[in-house]
Amino acid sequence: MFKKTIKITPEEAGVRIDKLCGQLFSQLSRSRWQNYGKFYCNSIAKTNKTRTQSGDVWNVECEEESPISENLVPWNYPLIILKETENWVAIEKPVGLSVHPSSSENSQKTIINALLYHFGKNLSENFDEIEGKRIPRPGLVHRLDKVTSGILLIAKNNKTHRTLQENWNQTKKTYCAVVHGTPPKKGKIEGAIFRDPKNRKKMTVSKHEKSKEAITFFENLGTKKNFSLLKINIPTGRTHQIRVHLSAIGFPILGDILYGGDTSERVFLHAETLIFPDPQNPQHFIKIESAVPDIFYQKSICKADDKS
Repeated sequence: MFKKTIKITPEEAGVRIDKLCGQLFSQLSRSRWQNYGKFYCNSIAKTNKTRTQSGDVWNVECEEESPISENLVPWNYPLIILKETENWVAIEKPVGLSVHPSSSENSQKTIINALLYHFGKNLSENFDEIEGKRIPRPGLVHRLDKVTSGILLIAKNNKTHRTLQENWNQTKKTYCAVVHGTPPKKGKIEGAIFRDPKNRKKMTVSKHEKSKEAITFFENLGTKKNFSLLKINIPTGRTHQIRVHLSAIGFPILGDILYGGDTSERVFLHAETLIFPDPQNPQHFIKIESAVPDIFYQKSICKADDKS
């Protein structure tokens, strides 16, 4: 059991106690403090949402982290490293490989399993809450669909993970996709996204009160034989967002049969560029790039030399 006593300084006043504990004791994540922390202010039990006041004395305690590899088996799979520092690593996710085990991917051959093999305990603590259970997702700062290839950013420690997530709204994500038809030269798609009530494997544009706002920008780089190559930017990051939005306006992604695309050798969606604030200096931005597979150009704009 992790235990500490804190006397609140004027600079620390007004902050939720679980957030403050996550900042002061980075070996334990904020989510860990939210779910397993116990908080006593001047010997009186308080909730994790209580805001601090200058001069208060807090006794805080929290269960130690369980091993991040719990229920996960390391997998010796060759990862493609795009860039690596002591705090994070950017890898290239191949198409057709799931990021983590799930109800639809009952396998120990995922990116998470490969990360455990290569980096062991040098990954951030991260969990998903699913049906009341804490499912380990070590290192994952964001996700890509199984059918999507490209850049995936991984945090090696809790402090870096927290900093990346706190500044994630400043991150710029660019994708390339081959779609059916000829979309306009440039476009903006707005439509809140919710799980499709008729098919739990799909998402849909919906006006449901619990739908999440989503915005997608695209640029048509060229068309050949009724297939177009799009460059896409998403300031929001909803489940299946690009796939749902493009299908909703009548230009489904080639190979994406779930959302109306024709059968092909793959789903033609690739995470090409990621620009994010440096966790060591959030005023400075880091750019990671992953080359778009040549087949994307061959399908849509004649040849790879036409890239723009």
